[in-house]
Order: sequence, then structure tokens, then C-alpha cells
Amino acid sequence: MSPVPPAAEPVLTQRIHAFVEAAGMGSPLGPFIQACAAFRAGMDRFEGARDFHHFAGEENARLKLTVSALPSATFGFAAAGRLVSIACETFQDLRTRLSEGALTRDMPLFLALPDPLDLGMAVSPELERNEPRRLQSLGRRVLSITFENLGWPWPGGPWHFFGGGHAGFARALQAAGAWMASSAGRGCVVGSVDSLLDAGLLETLLLQQRVKTEEQPVGFTPGEAGVALLLRVPGHTPAELPRGRPLVEAVSLGQAPADASGGARVLASCVRALRSFLPGEAGEPFWVSDHNGEELRALEWGTLQTLLRAEPPLWASFEAWYPATGFGETGVASGALGVCLGARALERGYAPARAGIILSTDESGERAAVLLTSTAT
Repeated sequence: MSPVPPAAEPVLTQRIHAFVEAAGMGSPLGPFIQACAAFRAGMDRFEGARDFHHFAGEENARLKLTVSALPSATFGFAAAGRLVSIACETFQDLRTRLSEGALTRDMPLFLALPDPLDLGMAVSPELERNEPRRLQSLGRRVLSITFENLGWPWPGGPWHFFGGGHAGFARALQAAGAWMASSAGRGCVVGSVDSLLDAGLLETLLLQQRVKTEEQPVGFTPGEAGVALLLRVPGHTPAELPRGRPLVEAVSLGQAPADASGGARVLASCVRALRSFLPGEAGEPFWVSDHNGEELRALEWGTLQTLLRAEPPLWASFEAWYPATGFGETGVASGALGVCLGARALERGYAPARAGIILSTDESGERAAVLLTSTAT
């Protein structure tokens, strides 16, 4: 008798059906095209932090912590200044790939970023009790300084900001999809920026034994990155869908219960919710996972495969890419980074399948999955 799969957890699914017109990235491996090529080649830029040390061993030896930092842009910056530096690299890269008139005055920007409290930033008592306003305050500060530094009067429409850890980009993407579906606007910019390399945050992660060190082999390498995608909904006729462009087809989000296997069940439900959007000829998708080397994430990834193998359509290979192996742990930017890598692979034709699913697991219990498909004939 075949095993009966567990009941699906409730998830919220939003169809996007928008193609990636342009992408920009600021990362340890460089801008968008260079970084995707470097990741494909198995490269990384893991090295000792230039402005942070930790102490380990019985003799309390002073050691450098292995991190994955932007080559020079963020050196010497902290907190909001570091995010501005990453955002400058990201939007400068995006600008070089935009056609004239690509951004219109009514085109909004949806940005996921870390909570200022997680960066150790001082905030007023009022903002300390109000996360949405904290994110808005930080986001407006980061974007205003970024576009001022770039000498780029941003021509687009309103700015919207999202937190939510690893699922933050999926939340921004979901809001962008809802906006494109309910308005006359057919395009928007969706992005994310984060850094885990602030000294105070690194101290906390070391105390929590989450960072990979000589004494702690199970853990992640802290990193930083920024991504910005210009998404555009095609017209109503097939001729208006550009061939060879990757499509962000749909996104699903769910909240896991507190029990040990709840995260995998919810993530499986997110994947199931995307199956109806898979093209009939796509076959089994490839996977991009935010698994970063932590034990609990490894357990959830394995449990997810067990759950999905127990039911039709009997996917079996689960060929996966792990962006953390090339970029380090990038926090809120991890989902956007996964979408970038998958979209570039579909566009260039080296993806192992016609569709890809990007998975995000957040410590808060939120789970997300994003479906990418190809318009190639």
C-alpha cells in the first residue's frame, strides 16, 4: 500500500506571470552576469574578514572569521551604510541593463530588507514597537542616499518595503504580483538587500554557534548581496511575450507550526500550490534552495524530498543549487539571489529543466516557493 501523504498546510499563492526584463546585482562575485557565471563555475570569494576577528581555543587565539563580502564597496561601512553600499552596486548594475524609457513615473519599487533592530541600529521607542514603520524608515533612508550617490533621480513610482527574513523577497514579490494584477501598470521593480557582516551581528551569530568556524564545522559563512529585477507583464497576445526570457510565474507563502516537521510540511504545501502553474511539457523542475549548511535546514530539505516523493507526480531527482556555497548566507537577499541564478540559467539555456522552484525557509516559521519558467521554444 502506498503511503498516504500528510494533509496540506494552508498557503497563500499569487500568480505573477511576468518576465524578467532586466536584472542588477551587487555581490561578492560581482554584478549580475559576472556573478551568475562565477557561481556556475563553482567559484566563491570566501576569505578572512578584514575588519572583524574572533577568539577561540583554550589559548583564546585571535582568529579571522571567514566571510563572503563585496570586494571593496562595503569595506569600512556598517549598518545602514553597508546596505547603501550594496544597494549602490545593485542599482548601478540594473541601470546599465535598462533600455531608455524602461522605468516610468508610475512604476513602483518593492524592496525587502532586514529589520533595523537585527542590525543593532538605534531606533526611537515608537519605531521599536512598530516593525512596518521601522522598515519604511530604513528603506527610505537607504534608497534616498543610494539614488543621490548614483546621481540618478529615480523616475519610478512609490516605494514599498518588506521584512520577513529569508521569505522577505517572496513577500515583496507577492505584493508586486497583486499590484500588477489589479492595476493598469504592467511593470515594477522588485529587489532585496542584506548584509550579515556587521560586527555586532557577527558577535551574536558566533554566540549562537550558527557561523562556521574552526571549532564549529556545522554552520554558515556570513555574506551579503543585493538584487533588483525589472518585471513586466506581457500583453494579451502570444506575440507580446518575448521569446527566451525567463518568467516569474507564481509565488506561494505559508506559516509553519511549531512542531519539528511543520516547516517541511508547509514548504511541501508551497510547492504543491505551484504545480498547477507548471507548463505541461516542463517535466520535473530544478531546485534552488537557501540551505546554508545549518543542521536544521539540512533536515528540512531531506524531509521535503521524502514528502514530495510519496505522491504524484513522483519527482525523483531533486537536482538542487545552493547559492550559499558561492555567496555565503545572504539573509533577506537569499530568495532574490536564487531567483536571479535560476532566471539567468533559463535565459542562457544551461538550466537542467524548463522550470525551476526557488525555496526559502525563515526562522520565524514562514516558508516560500517561487516558480520560474522559460519562454524558449
